[in-house]
Order: sequence, then C-alpha cells, then structure tokens
Amino acid sequence: MKKKDLAENQSWQMKSKIQGDFRFDIVNMVLLGILALIFFYPMYLCLISAVSSPEEVYAGNVLLIPKGFNSEGFQRVLADDSLWRGYLNTIIYTVLGTSINLVLTMTGAFVLSRRAFALRGLLNWMVLITMFFGGGMIPTYLLVRDLHLLNTVWALVLPGAISTWNLIITRTFISSSIPAELQDAAQIDGCNNARFFVSIVLPNSTTIIAVIGLFYAVDHWLSYWNAMLYITNEEMYPLQLVLRDILLKAEVALQSAQSGENMESATAVVELLRISESVKYIVVIAGTLPLLIVFPFVEKYFVKGVMIGSIKG
Repeated sequence: MKKKDLAENQSWQMKSKIQGDFRFDIVNMVLLGILALIFFYPMYLCLISAVSSPEEVYAGNVLLIPKGFNSEGFQRVLADDSLWRGYLNTIIYTVLGTSINLVLTMTGAFVLSRRAFALRGLLNWMVLITMFFGGGMIPTYLLVRDLHLLNTVWALVLPGAISTWNLIITRTFISSSIPAELQDAAQIDGCNNARFFVSIVLPNSTTIIAVIGLFYAVDHWLSYWNAMLYITNEEMYPLQLVLRDILLKAEVALQSAQSGENMESATAVVELLRISESVKYIVVIAGTLPLLIVFPFVEKYFVKGVMIGSIKG
C-alpha cells in the first residue's frame, strides 16, 4: 500500500507540475502578445493613417482600419527623386560605416582582452575615460574641417568609428568566451596573433558581431546630426535629412497656401492639407520600415547573447 500511495503521490505531483507549467506558459503568451500589440500598434497606426482621409484622422475615427483611401501623399513622396537618392546614400553610409566600426571594434577588443599585452591596463583606462569626457561639438567640427573631410562620406563614418560601450562589451565577450590558454596552445603550434584572430576569434564571435553590427547599423541609418553639421551638398544628404526636407517643404507650402501668398483657392488648401498630413506618416514609415525588415534576421543572435555567461563549467 505504501508503494501504491507513493506512486499515486508522485503521479499527482507530476500532474500538478505539468498543469502549473501550462498555466504559466499561457499567462506568458498572453502578456507577451499584449506587449507585442502595444509595440506594433504605433507603426500600424502610421500605416493606416497614411492611406486614410485626413478628415477621418483628425476626427479620431482611424484606429484599427483605414477609412477614406488617400494615396496623394505616397504619390508625392515616391515621385521625389531625392528620396531614392537619400536611400542610396544612407545604404552606402550604413554599409561602409558599419564595416569600419566592426573592423576597428573587433581588433581593438581582441587586443584589450589579451592579458599578455603589456599596455592592456593603460589602454583600457584611456578607452574608459572617453565614456565620460569628450571634446565637444565645436572642437570636433574644427578637427573634421582641418582634416578636409567636410562634404565627404568620411565625415559621416570616421568621427564615430568606435563606440566605447560596444568596444567594452566586445572585449568582455572575447575575454569570457576565448580563454588565453587557447591562444597559448595555438602559438605552440605556430599560430601568430593575426592568424589566431582571423581563424579562431572571428568564427567564435558571430553572436557579438551580429549584435554590435546591428547597433552600429541602426545608428548610421537613423543618423542625421553629423550630416547637418558636415554636409552642405544636398546630393549627399542621407535619408533622414531628405525626409526632414520633404516634411518641411510640405509644411511651408501649406502655410503659404493658408496665408494666400501662392494660392487663393480654398480647395487647393484643403488638398495640400491632405497631402501634408499623409506625408508626416509616410516619413515615419520610410525611415523605420527597413530596420523592421532586417531585425528578424538578427534577432536569434540576441537570444544567444542573453545566454552568454549563464552556464558555467
């Protein structure tokens, strides 16, 4: 009887545990689903507002589905050649800038992670100081000007070639994932530092490369401040400045139309209002949609990054 009671008790505990895990999973899925909807809804609202009638948007009737189809804003924006030029410029700046960032960050982090390097401590402190103290905007501008980088692509990719925070994260990853003993064993077999870095460090650092690569790419894609400071040639404007100019032109045209300087027809003012209102939402979509498309391909590396260091031994 005791064995039977013990078996029944174990069976009941197992069943209770399974039911508890099931309820826990249900609660998690519901909460995460609600959070996903909250995060996704602003972008969805911009999309349906861009194709809806401005009157319906003003009235607060556009919440879940578009009302009163309106495509004038899309036609106006897509017909602007500067938009496609801005996309091309931003792609070039993002690819080139991210490549430079990754090369310098990975090589710098590898050097700073090696305990045998004599200047490791000094350089680590010098890198850390840059997180708290900087030259400022005016000295940086003077430096870029004196280096003759104004109105060049290098003015947008070289001043921020290394992020101190990303460098420290990468250094910590390499230190914890690739022990010094592995390099000692490789050196015994005749492997030098360069070959060890290329053949062992880089293949085992795909997780951190993907993570910081996405960080750098997002920074370049959304960057506009450096372009405002260092670029005066409109042919070299990145996407964010082009979208800003499109939005400003629409607002200026609307103000001129309302004041009667350029147009006296009330119908023309209303039509321009429809276009300018749609342009606001289209600008948001055009600036963020590429990032939303790329992120799912890198998301798995963030999951791996969360588990780094969680298992010892």
